[in-house]
Amino acid sequence: MNDTTAQPPSRDEIRSALYHLIDPEVGINVVDLGMIGAIDIADDGGIVVEMIPTTAGCPMHDTLSEGAKCLAGGVRGVTTVDVRFTYDPPWTPERITPEGREALGMM
Repeated sequence: MNDTTAQPPSRDEIRSALYHLIDPEVGINVVDLGMIGAIDIADDGGIVVEMIPTTAGCPMHDTLSEGAKCLAGGVRGVTTVDVRFTYDPPWTPERITPEGREALGMM
């Protein structure tokens, strides 16, 4: 993690870092797949990233969690990263961004 004296990061900075996390089953980043829910940032730089898996029982939980921790943890001002998976609301294809749809050939 980074310097604890730095300003807390912004949600945009965290989201930008998570663009580099590719879902290994789909081959598209988790942001464009709509898998990122809330991003909570504490004053001390601790963050919680909510991820919405595309399927219940997703076998990639550990891989996605570790990737998100590594990427978000590299953002200036981040002191800790907690990744939490949620199924409420469930993921649906409507969550995919226009960029994700284009990458998947859905446009």
